[in-house]
Amino acid sequence: MSSSFRPSVALLLFVLFAANLKAQDYLHQVIVLNEGWSDWQTGEVVEPATLAVYDPGLETYTVVDTIEDAGFVSDALVFDEKIFVAADGSLLKYDANSYELLQSKSILGIRKILKHNDLIYITRGGLDDQGMSLQLDAYFQWYDAESLELVGELTASENGPQFATEGIAVDGDRIYFAINNAFEWGNEVGFLGSYDVQGDEYDEWDLGENGVNPYHLFEVGGAVVSVNNRDYGSTSLSVLNVTDNAIETIEVSEANAGCLAAVAVDSELRYQITGESVVRQTNAQDFSSSTEWISDCSAYYGMAVDAVSGDVYGSVTDYSTFGLMEVRSATGQLISQFDCGVSPGVICMDIRNVSDIASDLQQNALVRSSREQFDVLGRAMPFGPAHGVMIDSRGRKVIALDRN
Repeated sequence: MSSSFRPSVALLLFVLFAANLKAQDYLHQVIVLNEGWSDWQTGEVVEPATLAVYDPGLETYTVVDTIEDAGFVSDALVFDEKIFVAADGSLLKYDANSYELLQSKSILGIRKILKHNDLIYITRGGLDDQGMSLQLDAYFQWYDAESLELVGELTASENGPQFATEGIAVDGDRIYFAINNAFEWGNEVGFLGSYDVQGDEYDEWDLGENGVNPYHLFEVGGAVVSVNNRDYGSTSLSVLNVTDNAIETIEVSEANAGCLAAVAVDSELRYQITGESVVRQTNAQDFSSSTEWISDCSAYYGMAVDAVSGDVYGSVTDYSTFGLMEVRSATGQLISQFDCGVSPGVICMDIRNVSDIASDLQQNALVRSSREQFDVLGRAMPFGPAHGVMIDSRGRKVIALDRN
């Protein structure tokens, strides 16, 4: 076989590979936001907040940025190879490959963020310099994901939410958010807000006396569910049936504290009561009853699920000296763990598709050069930068290739 024919063979192999490749998602990396810790009396940042990444293939954890002057991080999300972070009054946008900070937007009181279409929807609330609840003109806003410019808002003066907002979820073209007034201790409220992005309409439901202080919010099996901290001495669940717009609030039995960590997995809700070593699990068919998903585990500060494999990441911390991440299977077995920063409260998954890698391989194979490389069988290999992964049957990256 002549050397001039070898690149064509390589190109054919890559094209066949791409044509026969079943589109498969895989977990590329896990984004971990460590809140660090601050002296709330003096305002001094003792341990700064950091942005870190965990590579499940290489099993490596790396801090990629220190978020200066951020006393806390409240949320993050990943899409289109960008990382969006809500950090102490700012919306930050990073490149998910180089981790370069691309943009920063000051948004007073930013809490939780959600991407829908080309917009970033945010909830707002917090404390002012005097330790009092922030009084804002609008507790719900949305921004352009590309420019980070304000696109719209629901103002308190024009029938928008009247109090601080927190958890956020989407079902179809409706954005739902929890309204709790949580920063005015002793005066917490319980409402569920809904914004129709197509009809530009706002609706609100009263969660009742037992539904005060909703914090987490999820879409679970066709229902919208809030986990309510009430007076921090008990926990309840409020369930909105999106078909008939009916609200039901259910007290969680034997719960003597509020809920800290929670995650939605398909039609199931998993949550942990503060101070308990059990993670409870309830199903969309009957939110009034629950079973133990894990019967003996650490107290989790944050949880997130890998939607591809079903693995759950749960963070553990003492809020001042250490942070640890546990990785558990969909059935609760401990798979692995790794050290991270102090107070790793925000965890999100960077899910990508194998077809993107195939596309890169095709581009490499189209190149002609006198510096062609061949394997031991005489087959042409792509030269120059090469990037790829090996993925197991559950969509987990087990080997990463990064040749420059």
